[in-house]
Amino acid sequence: MVAYSIGLDFGTEEARAMLLDMKGNVLASSSFTYPHGVMDRTLPDGSPLESNFALQHPQDYMEALDRIIPAVLEGIDPRRVIGIGVDFTQCTMMPVDAAGRPLCLLEGFEGNPYAYVKLWKHHGGQPQAEKLTAVARERQEPFLDQCGGIVYAESMFPKILETLEKAPEVYEAAGAFIELADWTTFYLTGSRRRSRSIASAAALWHGERGYPDEAYFEAVNPAFAGVVKDKLSQDLVVVGDPVGYVSREMAERLGLVEGTPVAAGLGDSHAAFVGAGLAEQNVLLTVMGTSSCDMLVSEKEIPIPGLYGISYDSILPGQFGYEAGQATMGDLFQWFAETCVPESYLEEAKRRELPLFDYFNELAKKQLPGENGLLALDWWNGNRSVLLDADLTGLMLGMRTNTRPEDLYRAFTEALTFGKRRIVEQFEDWGIPIRELYATGGVAMKNPFLMQMFADALGIPVHLSASDNGSCVGSAIYGASAAGPEHSGYASLTDIVHGMGVTVSRSFQPDAGLKPRYDKLYEEYKILYDYFGTDNLVMKRLQDLRRQ
Repeated sequence: MVAYSIGLDFGTEEARAMLLDMKGNVLASSSFTYPHGVMDRTLPDGSPLESNFALQHPQDYMEALDRIIPAVLEGIDPRRVIGIGVDFTQCTMMPVDAAGRPLCLLEGFEGNPYAYVKLWKHHGGQPQAEKLTAVARERQEPFLDQCGGIVYAESMFPKILETLEKAPEVYEAAGAFIELADWTTFYLTGSRRRSRSIASAAALWHGERGYPDEAYFEAVNPAFAGVVKDKLSQDLVVVGDPVGYVSREMAERLGLVEGTPVAAGLGDSHAAFVGAGLAEQNVLLTVMGTSSCDMLVSEKEIPIPGLYGISYDSILPGQFGYEAGQATMGDLFQWFAETCVPESYLEEAKRRELPLFDYFNELAKKQLPGENGLLALDWWNGNRSVLLDADLTGLMLGMRTNTRPEDLYRAFTEALTFGKRRIVEQFEDWGIPIRELYATGGVAMKNPFLMQMFADALGIPVHLSASDNGSCVGSAIYGASAAGPEHSGYASLTDIVHGMGVTVSRSFQPDAGLKPRYDKLYEEYKILYDYFGTDNLVMKRLQDLRRQ
């Protein structure tokens, strides 16, 4: 019997499903755009939100499942679906009641922003992240080695602590706080078991030590002491293993077969690594969408400062997954298109029948690195690596009255490239050489100009994945693994990765002639990076004024 696996990928703007056979062929795909989108100004009832908020509505995820799973099953015998995998943006989390129902859907909580989903880029918990970091340093907590020395605002505990301190009634009412990858598997199966990958990558869980101890959380806030035992689950499942099985209710609702294995969920960037067909060490994958996540696996656990996380069993069993990244990527291009492009440029691109950024790429290609006299910092959504500070902001230096939109665009692409190079250098400085860079995601697929710039400025080959959604493919791989060798036909998860992962569609080789110019410009970038990132905290003081 021909076997299939379903991959579910929940992104920032939409959810996607893919149906794959055991050779990695995509037989069907479907997507669903969230009706509520990203709520960063108001709740559905019009209640205003504070700055740095980024919320979502769980009803969107449930509606997505109702749409995308039946769509990929159309004309397919559901008995042939041997497994399902789930990935989600990380860390995206929400409070639920004792029965696992989202609090924001319950009477009395509809107008409370802290009862909703906090999206990965919700930065309202930056003050709490700083408090968690300061106490951890005072106590010399060992977990600091696995989170780059800083508890980052996008991770789990700052978001929970923010709720405790800003909306204690929500904290008290919550039977649990749960990442959405774990909640989705619960919704499909009814199993309250959670993913070891999720706990390790975003909630400071360690394979030997477990979660940070109660005394640490009590030192942060006495009311926070029981957060692990009261609000989290410690029944954790290894990636590639089943976390549960499709319930009768969900099988009837979605057209699945009751008892179909559902793999332990994980972050979208983690799934993308195996989706790209990667299981090797010293290869960096960058997942380029709204933001950018950089993934690498190694048998070694090295406490590299400034990384978002070093997590055990998070991508491949028995190995450490390293995660870094940039908090803006596609977001920056979208902001540029909405705020920096005159009507005349839009008209010219339309006249030439070119997508807007293809037109800008043509203009930017005519310039050499540094020719326009501009230099930018890529912190429009804060810095994810290696400063781990959500309060840092964007910067453009060198503008004049004759600065043109294409000059700004090129400076933005160079800033994103240099941010990536800074991450690569951090790995290499701490003993993990990067031989090659692989790229996946919508931005990578749509912008070959940026991919070539990566190769030229980093001086290493850049390989583009043949799929624009490696995360969805990766989730399908984990779904096949959850089914077991007798159903998938593969002896191990690594074998499935090599058998089902996507291939390279295009490679970009570095132009050695441009490297010296990029090197000079990058040295100036690092000066700005260090000055505004650590020496002069004017950006953080401005953020403090916004909060007053």
